[in-house]
Amino acid sequence: MRRKLPYFLVAFILLSACGQRQRKNQESGSPVQEKVTYTADQFRRFTYFFQSGSSELKAFFQSGKWKEDREKLTSDKILDLKVYNKEQDYFLLIDADPELHSASLFEELANESVFVALMRALEINNVQVPAHDAALERIYKLEQKVEYDPSDGQLKTRIGDYKRFVWTLLLEEEAELMAEYKRVHGIGMAWPEITNNMKTIGVKDMEIYLHQNQAILIMDTRPDFDLEEAGPEWQQLPREKEWQEYVAKFQRTDPESSIQEKWKTMKPC
Repeated sequence: MRRKLPYFLVAFILLSACGQRQRKNQESGSPVQEKVTYTADQFRRFTYFFQSGSSELKAFFQSGKWKEDREKLTSDKILDLKVYNKEQDYFLLIDADPELHSASLFEELANESVFVALMRALEINNVQVPAHDAALERIYKLEQKVEYDPSDGQLKTRIGDYKRFVWTLLLEEEAELMAEYKRVHGIGMAWPEITNNMKTIGVKDMEIYLHQNQAILIMDTRPDFDLEEAGPEWQQLPREKEWQEYVAKFQRTDPESSIQEKWKTMKPC
């Protein structure tokens, strides 16, 4: 007669097998599903870029209806929707519920009159409508700890009241320079002095997104921040001049220019 294994020994074997399978999945790169819990002050950010020289599109963004509809977002999953512009360049920024990814974001936006009107305006003016999975890559965040896939959205935490600046500049297109520019802005690569300088001067958050060789920078500061006043002081802080000289090789700008002269303002529509 076959002897039965004691119950506790069977349980031990099963638990060991599960543990070995989990370790094997982790080693092979197989995803282990875990439920993510978000805090009340967290959200996802998605950014998109499009271009148009159309005067009709500019008129659309200057219309009272655009401004009125933008203030009437109906879904509690869409927290904010803004468009910034400089000449033919447009930067679309959407903050949303942390549970959303780009596909579910666009499903929610399909019910928002302001977004439907925006997509229609782009089509009428023969502008390529951004696809949900065309969200921009983020290459830098102040004190960044985690990298996120653009289609997953950038997980962020509310920072309270702020004053916002959105700037843009062109980078050199050479592949090696672009790769190095991304690398020096990666996690753990920022010079400590530069990070401290930003905090000292009143910067609460900063991000850099890329569209091809165009960089778009979002800087959120203290509400009372005065760039004209703070700029000269900022440039005199430790290693700031050295950093600006170093990154100048990546930028299509005058190396002797100040930060404000290099980065061009994108105004909110």
